[in-house]
Amino acid sequence: MTDNHIEQDFSPETARPGSHSAVPVPRYILYGEAGTRPDWFVNVEPLDKRCRTRGWVIKPHTHPRFSQIMLVTRGAGMMRVEAEDQPFGPGSVMVVPPHRIHGFHYEQHTRGWVITIENHYFDDLLERAPALRQLMGRFGVTDLPVTVLSGLDGDFQRLMDELDSQQSGSAIGAEIHLLAILLQLYRHWPQSVQAPPPGHSRGELVARFRQLVEAEFRRQPPLPDMAAQLGVSVSQLRAACAQVAGLSPLAILHERLLGEARRCLAYTAQPITAIAADLGFSEASYFTRFFTRKTGDTPTAWRRGHSFLTGLSERPAA
Repeated sequence: MTDNHIEQDFSPETARPGSHSAVPVPRYILYGEAGTRPDWFVNVEPLDKRCRTRGWVIKPHTHPRFSQIMLVTRGAGMMRVEAEDQPFGPGSVMVVPPHRIHGFHYEQHTRGWVITIENHYFDDLLERAPALRQLMGRFGVTDLPVTVLSGLDGDFQRLMDELDSQQSGSAIGAEIHLLAILLQLYRHWPQSVQAPPPGHSRGELVARFRQLVEAEFRRQPPLPDMAAQLGVSVSQLRAACAQVAGLSPLAILHERLLGEARRCLAYTAQPITAIAADLGFSEASYFTRFFTRKTGDTPTAWRRGHSFLTGLSERPAA
């Protein structure tokens, strides 16, 4: 994907050095609001592309709607994750799940790659390949053997070339190259790397809330029930989501429902009534009103314009 597909926006709040989740930080969004482009799922670009224009310093910020994986092939620097500084160098992989506050100081002429993966697509990918969850088990810096860099460097380049080519089947080709990268990382990932113990920051609370949404969104559980499962009040959950994600808890739940609805409409031939029932709507009409309010199109009209199935025609409800 080329530069004209990429735009960044951020909140007017200014991050300060040493920011942590209790302090307002910018929230960056690539490609506009995630989900408004059904073809969007992953981007890759050279690490130095944006660092150079920012003086090799990326101030603390968060990514509410996507994860990032960075590979350093040359150079060094320091990554700040929440309130912890972690050094990196050639062979380092930096993992940033959604909502984690992070920033970077790079040495000049540092080289490598950045992969950005939209949340819903990544969740679906990890569901199909659960072993890859190990890669997201620890946010921050993990060091790999330098001997694997040449192979990974080629995989990243092929992924970028596929995304830039805009050829027929580029989404399929991009996923093949993305999986090749994740597979190489998985095979060389240190077995001793463990996830850190749960914290008590607002960022941690929102991350736990998203995990709960992922597990239960099809039931559309009431907000008080979800807050109770997390051991916090509704007001605490609302405050955390507003600060970290810039969204209300209900908006986060609706975002997940909408993402799944789009996936089902684009990639399956399920009847609208079946999709509505699977997503917890008691009536298909309620689902249609929800989807139309969020997208401006009815589910049927949206499917006509975005289906990945050739000659898709909706099967009648059983």
